[in-house]
Amino acid sequence: MVMEKLKKVKELVIETVESYNTDWEYLNLDLTEFIETVNKTDNLDELDDYVTDYLYSENILEKEYEVADFWKYIFREVAGLN
Repeated sequence: MVMEKLKKVKELVIETVESYNTDWEYLNLDLTEFIETVNKTDNLDELDDYVTDYLYSENILEKEYEVADFWKYIFREVAGLN
């Protein structure tokens, strides 16, 4: 059950970042390494740290509340609350 939820979190993270990359033309990022790293991460805390750092370092999200909203969306979707 835990691994299933982690898999869903990883899928949503990738899907959401890909949509940012597509919708926001100025990004134009090569997400290959990002996707590989997300897929091979089996620890939620490590995934959180990596994705959060990536969102900031690539200027995808710049404000703390934006990153908090990103994770809130991911976890609500996984929990089936949306």
